[in-house]
Amino acid sequence: MTKQTSSNRINSTWLVLLLIVLLCAASAAIGDYYAEKSKTLTVAFYTGSSWDAPSGKPYQMIDYAIKKFHRKYPDVKIQYETGITKKDYINWLSGKIVSGQTPDVILVPDENFATMASEGVLTSLDRFIDSDKLDTSNFYQPLLSSDRYLGAQYALPYEANPQLMIYNQSLLEKYGLPSKLSKPTVDEFEAISTQLSKVKGKKLYGTTSDFNWYNAAAAYQDEPFNISDRRINLTSSRFSKAIKLMQQLYANAGNMNVTSDLFDEGKVAFEPIYLAQYRTYTSYPYHVTRSYNFQVDCCQMPSLKGSSSTSIESSSWGIANSSANKRMAWQFIQMLCSDQELQQKLMASSTGSSVLKSVVQSRATAKVLHQYGSDSQSLNNWQLDNLLKSGKLAPRFKEYTEVINLLNSRLNTALQNGDVDTELYDIQTDVNNLLK
Repeated sequence: MTKQTSSNRINSTWLVLLLIVLLCAASAAIGDYYAEKSKTLTVAFYTGSSWDAPSGKPYQMIDYAIKKFHRKYPDVKIQYETGITKKDYINWLSGKIVSGQTPDVILVPDENFATMASEGVLTSLDRFIDSDKLDTSNFYQPLLSSDRYLGAQYALPYEANPQLMIYNQSLLEKYGLPSKLSKPTVDEFEAISTQLSKVKGKKLYGTTSDFNWYNAAAAYQDEPFNISDRRINLTSSRFSKAIKLMQQLYANAGNMNVTSDLFDEGKVAFEPIYLAQYRTYTSYPYHVTRSYNFQVDCCQMPSLKGSSSTSIESSSWGIANSSANKRMAWQFIQMLCSDQELQQKLMASSTGSSVLKSVVQSRATAKVLHQYGSDSQSLNNWQLDNLLKSGKLAPRFKEYTEVINLLNSRLNTALQNGDVDTELYDIQTDVNNLLK
């Protein structure tokens, strides 16, 4: 009798312990469930366009994305601060980081990506991409690759802004020059510019001054920056050719600053322009500020035959390394960047381009690009697709903005003064000292 009572007590004790364990496990599971369901995501972004283009509805896309996200995660709150301009964005974000209030989700301008990735502000997305088996092949690879740092993916591309060339087709036809251009070679570009400068009794120009030394280097497939060695090379044979091209263009223009106003007056053959500018000034009501009395068409930037020299700007979304809600933040940026319907809406409402091949190649995008008629909107979605497939983004390293500003100042001054050949080595030395 005593043994049975003792046995019953032991069984009762184990039963109580088992119930306690089960209750704790259930409580933890319920707690995790409600914690996941009631999370708040904070989002950092700036108002309006990433490309300084006019935007009448600065919160349209983010509000639409939040509304769509809430349909899948109704108990997740998403908060953001309004009124932050792109100009003030990095200072505002830096203040948040220093104060320990880094937002969970961060819009990353391309010029700030390297700093954010190298300083540990962003977290690697590789584990999320792998676990969710995200199909990254639908992204344009130049854009996806530019969001990698030390072999890891730190952001997903959201919007792109490729560079193209518009040209005065009427002017070229008038003087018997090639007027059906899709991918002009650098030799064709230089020859047209030189021939126009020689027209007697007329002040005509080959290109606006927006075509710069970096465009010339890209035309000859030269990348002066060596990121791995943290050095710049301005004495290569290709860069020398680029400088010779710039010297010829300066000579053709009489060292004059050839503005876009001169292009609008019909006196210039070529003008480099980014997609956001192009879409802005070929759409109502902004097209009235740039109405032409001549036929305008567009083409790729000049380059060596069989190559591309398209430059692309971009913006991306990343996740803060300090975020306590990384999984939910991932779900949000994955939707922003890879959701077909949302990216198609971005294509229609923004002045930039979607980063997805399927969106750019769609009939809906073809309609978007032609909605104002072929006379004012000659770019089609297949041309845009080619720009994004073959384009390149600027090198990404922390000092890039400082270095490029120095190069622009020194090289432009040397070209204007006519002593660039003797100045190149000193400019190269000064930049490399800055990169040490």
